Amino acid sequence: MENSSRLSVEELRDIVQDAHLSFLLGAGASADLFKPLGDVENWLTYLSQDRDVEHSTIKRVRASVYAYFFKGVIEPNASVVTEAAAANDVLDTYRSFLRTLNTLLVRRRSSILDKQINVFTTNVDLAAEIAAEELQLELNDGFSGRYVPLFSASNFGTVKSRRSLQYDNLAEVPTFNLFKLHGSTSWATREIDLGQESKEVITFSPGTDAFDLVREKLDAANAAIYELEGKTKIQDVVRGAEEPDAHESALLDAFMKQYEQLAIVNPTKDKFGLTVLNQNYYDMLRIFSNSLEKENSVLFVIGFSCRDEHIRELIIRAARTNPTLQIIVFAYQPGEVQVLKDRLNADLAANGNILVIGPPKVAKRGAQETYTLRSITRSFFEPLLPRAPRKPDSIVDVRLKLAAPLELDDDQ
Repeated sequence: MENSSRLSVEELRDIVQDAHLSFLLGAGASADLFKPLGDVENWLTYLSQDRDVEHSTIKRVRASVYAYFFKGVIEPNASVVTEAAAANDVLDTYRSFLRTLNTLLVRRRSSILDKQINVFTTNVDLAAEIAAEELQLELNDGFSGRYVPLFSASNFGTVKSRRSLQYDNLAEVPTFNLFKLHGSTSWATREIDLGQESKEVITFSPGTDAFDLVREKLDAANAAIYELEGKTKIQDVVRGAEEPDAHESALLDAFMKQYEQLAIVNPTKDKFGLTVLNQNYYDMLRIFSNSLEKENSVLFVIGFSCRDEHIRELIIRAARTNPTLQIIVFAYQPGEVQVLKDRLNADLAANGNILVIGPPKVAKRGAQETYTLRSITRSFFEPLLPRAPRKPDSIVDVRLKLAAPLELDDDQ
């Protein structure tokens, strides 16, 4: 198999058994339901630059970009929260992924390594959380508390164990640490009173109320919004944009104001500056960097285009400074292998520890294979599971008949 033949089942089994495991999941991991970002980051970066264009015109185009992002990435999460039929595929994908990795953690032969997997994701949906809860797996999403769950990066340092009631044995519970690097549709910000001062915190809000309000404002402003597509050239949109009238401008402002209430990091090149202002986002990026610095670690990258400059630079730097780190990147299509290599400088990596794997170039059964989270789980990680005992080829029915014991006469 082209490219993927470089990673055999035996090699992957050794890696999974003996390394600190981390995953980086991008938009492609949830592509069963959510639209890939495309050039949204470049669009917003272009719009943030000073231009000889009316501010209100730029505002109209920026609102159109946010509307495109909201419709494709945020709003479909409503079907995940309600577990509607439209979300079946993406939820099945995460169920299979988490179930498989949990079994591998349980069967891990090393008693030195923690039974934990770090899952870093730029996605803002709730598919992983819902799938983990359905499977009753231990998932640490950074929140603590029952009445008002509060988020803190310090909660990711928790290791959980379970003691058996009968024999008093203590065993570590396999745990998934879920880091939502760009926030989540289930997050909300609020001010809490600490006596002499107040503090802004992140709370957990799993319902759809937040983006229902955004949808309401978007519907009202829809006539003033430009319809964008993934391959749209934003420069052309700006050149052809018309200045909104006072009524349209008010509707656009209302939509933008409501959209900005969402506790997510928008896909712009200056988002690192935003995360510095919010210590929680910054701390998660720091934890991501630190996890790559650990000795004998592996990072599996799935569904991530490596366009995010900040995350990409952290990966490249860690590969250069940590020779024991292994980075395994799965390309969605064969043609993306070299693109990802170039973005990560894989061919120039001094330690040779960046491996980009793509599906075979030859189509199977008339369809080109792609590497999605579902197919990667099936093709790479499920073969590592312990095999069920083999059924016998045949069954021999042996029937025994016990005869009564011999009795000796008293004369003998």
